[in-house]
Amino acid sequence: MKSPSNTVELLDRLVELGLTDEIFDIVHHFNGETIERHRNYCAGHPGRFQTGGTNEQVQRRLEIMLNTYTAGGFTNTNVFRYLAHASITEIPYDESSDT
Repeated sequence: MKSPSNTVELLDRLVELGLTDEIFDIVHHFNGETIERHRNYCAGHPGRFQTGGTNEQVQRRLEIMLNTYTAGGFTNTNVFRYLAHASITEIPYDESSDT
């Protein structure tokens, strides 16, 4: 199980690098979800995310995006759109999972 505080850290780092709500919406399981709303949810979430649940999947997608962006030495934030889609390919939406 993953800690919600890890998602907060990932979001903060990705926002510093230029992640926008438009791109975050690609990796999140709810349409129209904003970085701020998800960050606040995670910051107030007690305990850990359910293993294999949708919020853990979002966290894993964010990890892929951050790790790939930094390892690749990218500086153009347009790359985030491609990384978001790549993360969905690697960790597809699972409509049967709970948060």
